[in-house]
Amino acid sequence: MKTRALFRGQAVLLGVLLTLVIPLFFLLSIFLLPLPAWADTDDVANQSIIVAGNIKVRPEKRQEFIALSQTFIEPSRSEPGCISYSFYEDETEDNKFLFFEVWRNRAALDYHFQTPYFHEFVEKSPDLLVKAAEIKVYKIAGFETL
Repeated sequence: MKTRALFRGQAVLLGVLLTLVIPLFFLLSIFLLPLPAWADTDDVANQSIIVAGNIKVRPEKRQEFIALSQTFIEPSRSEPGCISYSFYEDETEDNKFLFFEVWRNRAALDYHFQTPYFHEFVEKSPDLLVKAAEIKVYKIAGFETL
């Protein structure tokens, strides 16, 4: 009888160990141990896209270009994958404008390219420009804050 009671006590202890202690250890390890490099899920650091556009506008179309550009700044900034979206006038060169955009990943930028306001800009802007826009897309491998 003593042997059965001892065995039953060990079985209960083993059951407690399996149902409480091991899952608790597993949960603590998730929060306390660092993630391996391959498990890094920081989209901003590993997958972000920067778009830098330089646009030279015909002097007589300057105001029309600014008005057109301003129509899609806020909708672009409201897109879920947009981290930042800025439009500047170059102070060093007349009628030159700059777009500087940061997107969470390539899928977010591709979505932006499908929006009606982007299509409107692509359709209307060539008549306003001196030459085709110079647009570069950069993939971010990482960054550090200074």
